[in-house]
Amino acid sequence: MKHLKVDGVEIAYLDEGKGPCAILGHCSSASHKEWLPLIEALKTDWRVLAPDFIGYGQSDPWPIDKPFSIEADVKVLLALARKTKSKLHLVGHSYGAALALEAARKLGARVKSLTLVEPVSFHLLRIENRPEWKDVERLGVSVLDPVAKGDDRKAAAAFMSYWLGRWRWWLSPERFKSAIATTIPKVALEFSIAIDAQTTLADYAEIVAPVLLIVGAKTPPPTRAVIELLSGALPNAKIETLKGAGHMSPFTHPAELNQLILDHLAAHR
Repeated sequence: MKHLKVDGVEIAYLDEGKGPCAILGHCSSASHKEWLPLIEALKTDWRVLAPDFIGYGQSDPWPIDKPFSIEADVKVLLALARKTKSKLHLVGHSYGAALALEAARKLGARVKSLTLVEPVSFHLLRIENRPEWKDVERLGVSVLDPVAKGDDRKAAAAFMSYWLGRWRWWLSPERFKSAIATTIPKVALEFSIAIDAQTTLADYAEIVAPVLLIVGAKTPPPTRAVIELLSGALPNAKIETLKGAGHMSPFTHPAELNQLILDHLAAHR
């Protein structure tokens, strides 16, 4: 792992391979390791930059005395983009996909392709008055209230039960549950994005790069609604649906998902 500082926060990132540059963004409560199978497939022909976002993996936590906004982690992607002068391919899942979407707006013509696996750009549901926003609000309360009371374990259970299902969370190893609980304070900060972000569909419509939107057939309604909104706004977007997959497809369906990503990257190399 290499390191760089972004607004005084030390960020760890992987830098492997040579060729066109692909930047990979992981989901909440994860790290660059989410993408290890994809990195292995890419690094013989691509340069891969894969960060641990703030508060995850080997990166520093967010300073408790500073307000948090989506710009903090977007700046991580922008800092990595400055590591190369070539055009870029952005890939992200969930929170990482929402960040990639924001970074693509700022990088403009430098972005050659964009692959978004269920971006949690939930603020769009709020702005567009979609009924699925109520679901996001309930999830936010179930996470933020326990965190405020210092019960990170309860917050982790609520968060991961929503995305994985109650039984899968209940059957998860204790080590996994503890690891998720340690990241939940950062996850709580990320909910402020859904509440406060103001980027509109018209803003995203400025992204002209080819965009692949990937959605699991069994994903919760809010993520499906975000995909629907983005597919109508982005001028050069297409949707692929993963049969049998929910929101956590990089972990549950890595082979099928990674093939879609590899195909999209190859088509726009």
